[in-house]
Amino acid sequence: MVDVDEKTLKKGERYYKAGKVLWVVKYGDRLFSKVLGTYPYYVEINTSTGENRCTCPLGGDCKHVAAVMKAHENGFYFETFEEHAELFPEAVAMEFLAEVPELALNVTIKELRFALNTDESGSEVARLFRRAVLLLRSLDRPEVLHVLEEVLEEYRHVFKDYRLTERLEEEFRKLRNG
Repeated sequence: MVDVDEKTLKKGERYYKAGKVLWVVKYGDRLFSKVLGTYPYYVEINTSTGENRCTCPLGGDCKHVAAVMKAHENGFYFETFEEHAELFPEAVAMEFLAEVPELALNVTIKELRFALNTDESGSEVARLFRRAVLLLRSLDRPEVLHVLEEVLEEYRHVFKDYRLTERLEEEFRKLRNG
């Protein structure tokens, strides 16, 4: 079991409950995950030994690891038998999400809102915005349009001189107008 103190466990539980654990991939006795903290952090846990690592400044035994353990305890994970899960856990997670567009949209919106506050170049926001538009084309979720509109408005405010902004606006107009 992971060796973190009670305070860290509670912080991890709050992270999990707040939806900051985007996905967890289980491969054998290993968990791989992406957690939104100050930045996106990647977590790896060996459930049989408790050995863990995180890309946060602590390197492991942190609230991000605790959040992933809580997610796993609650059954929030994708299990795979694909050997490439160790090398490319995010790709495996995306494969699973592609099979459940509703969940993929929820994860994308969380990432999009997060990136809006952390992406200085606008590149990640644009990539995630595009994914959200593509997912929305196949889903009946009109309530998400206002979220994308808010994102686009803020993006436009920061990156008003980008030609990319115009392209994103055009894609959004097409989506909104059917």
